[in-house]
Amino acid sequence: MTYSDPFAPLAHLNRPIRVASLGECMIELSDLGAVDGRVAMGVAGDTLNFAVYLARCCQDLDVEVSYLTALGVDQLSDRMIETMQAEGVRAENVVRFANKLPGIYAIELDEAGERSFRYWRSQSAAKSMLDVGGLSDADIEAFDVLVLSAISLAILAPDARERLIGLCARMKAAGKVIVFDSNYRPALWQSENEARSVISAMWAATSVGLPSRDDEAKLWPGEAPDQLFARIDVPEVALKDGPEGPWLWKGEALPKAVFPAADLVVDTTSAGDSFNAGYLSARFKGRSPQQALAAGHRLACAVIGQQGAIIPPAAMPPLE
Repeated sequence: MTYSDPFAPLAHLNRPIRVASLGECMIELSDLGAVDGRVAMGVAGDTLNFAVYLARCCQDLDVEVSYLTALGVDQLSDRMIETMQAEGVRAENVVRFANKLPGIYAIELDEAGERSFRYWRSQSAAKSMLDVGGLSDADIEAFDVLVLSAISLAILAPDARERLIGLCARMKAAGKVIVFDSNYRPALWQSENEARSVISAMWAATSVGLPSRDDEAKLWPGEAPDQLFARIDVPEVALKDGPEGPWLWKGEALPKAVFPAADLVVDTTSAGDSFNAGYLSARFKGRSPQQALAAGHRLACAVIGQQGAIIPPAAMPPLE
């Protein structure tokens, strides 16, 4: 494959770059063992974490970051909208369903500090975001950049998944930038075969791939990076590889760069989401893919040094 920069058309826009992150955000319950019986409540989700970090990284750019999902008409959903807007993430396209509610999950800690999760999402409004009365193709096609993950696909009904992947293919063919992270959560899929089939179809509709090597290894075990790149066959791929740092593909696998280790690892939640934001914001600034790798790695290292998916703004590393 001859490399063609998927971000090049964005440089010719005479208006802000319109970025949409599509997926499911949920209410997060934590600190379940608090002695006063209260729990901490937050808002989280892989594509929302990404949108928050991207909005922070793009404050000095002519970039608009929006979140696409469906929520209910209730106080928790109102709080989620307020959280997005407080972070500079636009919520005008969030669909509201009167008969639906946001999903909820609780974080439980064992005696060793290991985390496990309990989910209440069977009636999650986000699962219906593409249903009648939800997001239209025109709503989504209005954006220049669309970012989604395998979780975004997994929560949808099969016909809605097919429709969304087809829409991404049309947007890619029209010169839009389609960004995909194969964030694999086995519990959301009927089978590994279903996940492999859907994710493979999505790679064909993708312009920029941001997979994690550990996620890919769960479905395609034993692959070396060059084999993974050849299978995905996406014009530009930044492959996250944990503490080893990312790999890069631009029509061919490039030599592995050396990245500094994180100074401190407290909580790896949102490491990949923040990397994605650092990488894309650098590309929007006109940086090379190699420079974008460094920007994503730097942000992810800062995030895993703090507790929680979204670190305080003051803990963000300097933007370059």
